[in-house]
Amino acid sequence: MFFKKFNIIKIFFALFALITSASASEGIGGIWKRDGGDGGKLEFFDCKGKLCARGVVPLPDGSPPPLIIRNASKIGENSWKGDLYNPEDGKIYGGRVVLNSPTKLTLTGCLMEFLCQSEGFVRISGAVSGKPSKPDENTKPNKSEASTEE
Repeated sequence: MFFKKFNIIKIFFALFALITSASASEGIGGIWKRDGGDGGKLEFFDCKGKLCARGVVPLPDGSPPPLIIRNASKIGENSWKGDLYNPEDGKIYGGRVVLNSPTKLTLTGCLMEFLCQSEGFVRISGAVSGKPSKPDENTKPNKSEASTEE
């Protein structure tokens, strides 16, 4: 009898963890604009249970914008850690996303653990709660990105 109750409790906590993990990532979905900068915009969305983001505007050659945040894992109630792609130098850095409030987030990229740069973003569209927006079919990753997305 004890083991049966214990298994039910384990299942309950596993489901609770899954539900809270999904709902936290849903709150960040939408389009965000660089705060006080050049107006760069990122669209945050769920990618197979992880957090991803890509630029909103196509590249000058007409190709879709690259993924900027790839497969970020939840590390706290409102924070994720994953790879950040810098399209300016073509390199990938370790990074962190923190949802500070329903309308503000901080994106931090690090060359080394102690050498980091942060940028603030403000929400310009997307539900504050609810499902994160999905990427547009026209902005599917190219072949080089597809291998890092899975």
